[in-house]
Amino acid sequence: MTAMVVVLSAGPNGLGVTRSLYLIGVRPIVISRAPDDVINFSRLPSEKIVLPRENSTEFLQQQLLKLPQGTIVIPTSDWFVSFLAENDDMLIAHIRFLLPSPDITTMLIDKALETKKIAAILPLPQTVQKLTNSADLLEVLKLPIIIKPRSHQHMVLNSKNRILNNPLDVQQFFQQFSTVLGQLIAQEVILGDDSCQWVCNCFFDYDSELVQAFSFNRLRLSPSHYGVTSYAISQYNAEVIALSKKLGKALGYVGAAMLEFKFDVRDGAYKYIELNPRLGMCNYFDTRCGVNNAAAYYQLLSQQSLNYNVQMKSGVVFLSLYEDFFSRRKDGEHTVRIVIDYLRNVFKPHVFIYHVWWDAKPSIHMLKIQLKRLFNALVNKVKVH
Repeated sequence: MTAMVVVLSAGPNGLGVTRSLYLIGVRPIVISRAPDDVINFSRLPSEKIVLPRENSTEFLQQQLLKLPQGTIVIPTSDWFVSFLAENDDMLIAHIRFLLPSPDITTMLIDKALETKKIAAILPLPQTVQKLTNSADLLEVLKLPIIIKPRSHQHMVLNSKNRILNNPLDVQQFFQQFSTVLGQLIAQEVILGDDSCQWVCNCFFDYDSELVQAFSFNRLRLSPSHYGVTSYAISQYNAEVIALSKKLGKALGYVGAAMLEFKFDVRDGAYKYIELNPRLGMCNYFDTRCGVNNAAAYYQLLSQQSLNYNVQMKSGVVFLSLYEDFFSRRKDGEHTVRIVIDYLRNVFKPHVFIYHVWWDAKPSIHMLKIQLKRLFNALVNKVKVH
């Protein structure tokens, strides 16, 4: 008997999981946090539920407790992971989901706790978990410095992160954010092109053994240099996968994980950046390259046999076209150079962030949004002139 599956869906993360499950014959119920979430335009879910803005956590609890006993639940954002971890005692007797132990999950969501723990296992950038003043920070870290929120619950920067390039930037940062320093951490930026960054999306069994792994080389990010993947190519990287395997075993990790690394040319080592305790944004990219981590999640909780000999396909391109093109233009890259870069890979197989021909409405919806943004930007530009 096929188990019922619920995907706690967030943007392309949830859309990718839903498509990956569909390929193994599973059409999940999806629960999202907004009516315009891209998953709500897909034809694949068996049912779509949108959380209300008010009392959303209470509503989600009620929805999950109404599900048939043993329903499999898959989270696709930090918010959903935190919800499951915080309500583990109440939910675990009714539904099934995979997370590392509550203390490990809490640690991985909070970057201050995470960096302290991981530093004993893997190399990572020099980090300051407790910010005090500009002088103390500059004594420990070399410029440039990246400031990050400790978690999704500490989004006080009004951006994903902030880069401090000189002493004046550091001084102004401490003046502006003096009242919220406890919600932030600082790290030394590892210099190098976007292509120095690597991702390993993988899955661990109940013994924290690596079942399967997919690695890809980030070529560009959106926003440029410090954002999320917008252009990448699948490439088997034995060292990155080995580091991921080592960390998973050391943590006693269970379930899906997205690990990020950056190659440091100064010492020739891959430095740990972060671990997201869930299926990542590019998880359908994994699936198209032969590593279906959403399926492994479902199979483990369904007590099905896992394949420990999955082979990934290298040389496949991932592209989020609108985000990539305009972030590169904003970064000062010339249009001709961007187009030439795309043409270099034009004959390689591609995976697009939203588009598949057999589930086209999500990409049409996102195209409409992007064209509207472009039109508004052009109108505003004309008004300025």
